[in-house]
Amino acid sequence: MEEQIEQAVTFALSPTADHSLKSQAMNFCEQVKVSPEGWLLCLSLFVRFPKSTPESRLFALQVVEEVLKNRFSSLDASQVHQIQSTLMDFVKREYVLGGDESEFSTEPQYLKNKFAHTLTLLFVQLYPSSWINFFDEFLALIQTNNINGNKTNMRTIDIFLRVLLAIDEEVASLVVPREKDEVQRNSNIKDYMRGGDVQKLALIWYQILEEYITRNQDIAEMCLKLIGLYISWIDISLIVNDTFITRIYPLLGDTRLRIAACECLSEIVYKGMKPHDKFKLIQALNLTNVMTGLDYSDDIEFVEQVAKLTNVLGVELCKIWEEMDPTTKSIVYIQIELLLQFLLKFLADEYDDTSCAVFSFLSAFLSVLKKQIKQVGELSSSQREFLDSLLKVIVIKMKFDDESDWGGTDDDGEGEAEFSVMRKNLKSFFDIIYNIDSQLFTTYVHFAVLNTLANYEKAGNSFDWRDLELALHVLLLYGEAIKGQLQFMKTENEIVILTPLGEMVQKMVQCNVATYSHPLIILNFFENVVRYYQFFEVQPEYIPSVLEVFVDSRGLHSHDSQIRSRSWYLFYRFIKLLKSNIDKYVETVLRSIQDLLIIQAVVPRVDSPDESPLTKDKALEAGFSEQLYILETVGILITIETIKDRQLEFTKAVFNPLLTELQSYLNTKLSEPVDVHTVLQLHHLIMAIGSIAKGFPEAPKRSAPTAPWVVILKQATEAILVTLKTLDCYEIIRDASRYSFARLVNVLGIEILPYLPTLINGLLNKSEASELVDVLPFIGLISHKFNPSIFDILNELIVPLVNKVFVFFHQPPSGTDDVLLLVNLRKAYLNFILSLLNGGMDAVFISELNRPRLESILQSVIHYASDLSDIPTTRLSFNILSKTLTLWGEQLQSSGLYEHILRICFEVPMKSSFDANDGQSQLVLNEISNILKIILSQKGDDFVKYLGTFLALWSPPYDLDSFLQTLQQPDIKMFRKYFQRFIQRSKS
Repeated sequence: MEEQIEQAVTFALSPTADHSLKSQAMNFCEQVKVSPEGWLLCLSLFVRFPKSTPESRLFALQVVEEVLKNRFSSLDASQVHQIQSTLMDFVKREYVLGGDESEFSTEPQYLKNKFAHTLTLLFVQLYPSSWINFFDEFLALIQTNNINGNKTNMRTIDIFLRVLLAIDEEVASLVVPREKDEVQRNSNIKDYMRGGDVQKLALIWYQILEEYITRNQDIAEMCLKLIGLYISWIDISLIVNDTFITRIYPLLGDTRLRIAACECLSEIVYKGMKPHDKFKLIQALNLTNVMTGLDYSDDIEFVEQVAKLTNVLGVELCKIWEEMDPTTKSIVYIQIELLLQFLLKFLADEYDDTSCAVFSFLSAFLSVLKKQIKQVGELSSSQREFLDSLLKVIVIKMKFDDESDWGGTDDDGEGEAEFSVMRKNLKSFFDIIYNIDSQLFTTYVHFAVLNTLANYEKAGNSFDWRDLELALHVLLLYGEAIKGQLQFMKTENEIVILTPLGEMVQKMVQCNVATYSHPLIILNFFENVVRYYQFFEVQPEYIPSVLEVFVDSRGLHSHDSQIRSRSWYLFYRFIKLLKSNIDKYVETVLRSIQDLLIIQAVVPRVDSPDESPLTKDKALEAGFSEQLYILETVGILITIETIKDRQLEFTKAVFNPLLTELQSYLNTKLSEPVDVHTVLQLHHLIMAIGSIAKGFPEAPKRSAPTAPWVVILKQATEAILVTLKTLDCYEIIRDASRYSFARLVNVLGIEILPYLPTLINGLLNKSEASELVDVLPFIGLISHKFNPSIFDILNELIVPLVNKVFVFFHQPPSGTDDVLLLVNLRKAYLNFILSLLNGGMDAVFISELNRPRLESILQSVIHYASDLSDIPTTRLSFNILSKTLTLWGEQLQSSGLYEHILRICFEVPMKSSFDANDGQSQLVLNEISNILKIILSQKGDDFVKYLGTFLALWSPPYDLDSFLQTLQQPDIKMFRKYFQRFIQRSKS
């Protein structure tokens, strides 16, 4: 039978085995796992000699582990003893007596670790109740067969340490989630170990370090790792004593063991202790002196490890400082201050991993400084010196290194991404330093930025792009650090002068950094001029030069796609923010960007033949989504022009080519089937119309707009509707039409009302569920905007719209995506109903045309109120019911809906899946409370009598009386709290 298991494992794992045979083998292995005697066969297979294949022995251990972990209670005492004796006999054979003692066991590493874990699973079941001498057995074996005058058996030490590592993982590790009974079991095991066995372990660990530092450093390294793991829950004095620590410290100078020794010391410092005890520990360790004498210049990994030790030490000291009284704080701060030299050193290290290793300490220390300022009002001179040095180090770390070439292909951008993350972290420190000492911060940044820009002005394009980029980046961060209004001018001695920020921005514009050829320089320039747009409000003479940079080949017309796409957005922001200062340049700018208004759809690449290029996401590829910003900017520019004739002229110049092309395609280029490029081009043209319109101002609410562009936009609206009617079978045409109308609605105001029925019918006829998720809010928006003028349109629309939604509700979902889509559609549908009820359009539901559909609509809301699969939707449904009762309570009394609504008010919260303690569920209970109060206000004593009879099914008499009394009190908040307790008690 053991041979069958071995063969089955071999076939199951073979990549070349016959599929049928492989399937049979896997089924056989599964049968072995679940069979009552399978574990016994596998135990025998594992320890058999000569040994089976490593793969079959690994499988055997997996089967034994499953029994030990999940079916141990099914074993009788003799079976448990059999496992115990078999495993320990194997230890003696393989790890005590077997082979040449000078070598490790020939078992593969993964089998050693798996066996150690299996033995540990047995240990946690039996220790200390029936295997109290577990550690004594191993400690005795360690002394067995130790030849050549050595104190211990290396093979036994090796497996023993692996077992101890597995015990930590199974019993002590906080990373592994545990069940409540496991937590209690593990706590009992640790308590018993601390009673005596841990002391024995500490002694053997010391002996191992003594012996194996020279004999076998792999063993010594494993022992150090083990000490670091166990230190979190054993008595600290077992390790932190003169004997043990003086054994560990010299290892920091051992090139093979120093990283492990450093990690071990970090765990010792990290051990959870009371603040006073932790401070005594840190003082006793005196690690600052130890680190001062270390030589780590030749080992990058060790430098990083010492940085991590510094970080742990610093963080712990800062925590202690927080907890101490004012007198003791000063003593603790002295210890922190000793570490600051290391903090700066490691933060400034050329390797980013080392710098990042001390970020937590830096954050904690800056927090200490912030609190000190609150307490004493100022920093000491040494603290200000440190902050100044820290600022310099942070800025240097923000600089691209000499090997970097931004935009290159090395590491597929991974290096750039990591650098970007580090910069964001450094920025957070940057901001904190500003908050601690804004004057010091401003002085440094002001000098650094102006000095760099002045040096660039002298050197020109021979200047290192990294230095220039850094100055522009720091300038950008400076403004982001300032919370509140940015100031570019100030008054001194009745003279208006530039602030430091104003001087930096002015210098950036004056020194022509935008002529530098590196892409990051121009991008940073654009980011800065947009971030500091208010500078140009007080210094408008610099606007023309910035506009010139934007519109020429350095910006909007750049050959670099990254610059081009980003500058299109930033240009839009610049114009929008400064439109009151741009009026003199409108015509020049429009002429400069005229070529960018040409719409040229590019058929996007698809990854498979089944993928369509005619999807919303694909249609916005190839830079078109960024071009929409340019088009909106054009709309803004037209409205900036103050002369109406010129507004009309510009509007025609922009829209006429788009409308002409639309008409051309519709007249001559449509054939069946319509080619992909034509559909995409029409989509782009419609989107372009909407994006330009987005830049125009909003029309008056109650009167028709009279702006010069109204006539042309109405022509554009008609052209879109014609296109939609012709190509309504394409989702991207429907989507583009809705997108543009959402913008045109704002600009045309009530002038757009006659076009809405055609649009909405065109959107609904062939829409998918995913589109309705967007269409419903759109209709809700225009209903709110044009109430009551839109009543007749909505009156005709409600029934076909609801019918369309119900079609999708009645379709069973075919997968997870469909389920999520239906949840979203349900929310959109319910929000649409609520928006009409809240927006004063409730009459549309009870009109002569729509009244017959009202009950089915309300039945759908009741259905979703009863569905607890999505609690926010449940709450939304009850909210709607509350609103309908307020609006139409009397009309609903004869329909039976009153009783239905009342029933779910108690059925829903009493469901087992309803968690009355959950925050979202409590909001549902609040909505139900509102409903009960509304019904009470409408039906009075009749409702109280009815509710008394109804509630007799749900609660005992004393709760019933209390419920009715509280319901009749005027305080709604009191009833809400009572109702929550009522439900909680009823379910307990």
